[in-house]
Amino acid sequence: MGQAEVAAALDVSIPTVSEWESGKKCPRRSRIEALSKLFNVTADYLLFGTSPMMPDHNSDAEEKCLLTLYRHADPQVQMAVMTLLRAAAEKDAP
Repeated sequence: MGQAEVAAALDVSIPTVSEWESGKKCPRRSRIEALSKLFNVTADYLLFGTSPMMPDHNSDAEEKCLLTLYRHADPQVQMAVMTLLRAAAEKDAP
């Protein structure tokens, strides 16, 4: 997305977007929120470079459910789950 498109989406000037990109100026809080929605990233990602994607509320609920199930599982089941997940992560690693 170009500066003109960002400027139009946030109702600011192109030079303003350029100043944000170059670090000469920092967007106001409301603009940071709008930028995070525009790019579908968290404000933390824009400000600090962490946690790039907006949380998916369905995934969040599934993760909590998995964690609860894991915590209540027998230790042998926990070990099997960890082995499976590690193997899957190694398979997907570049």
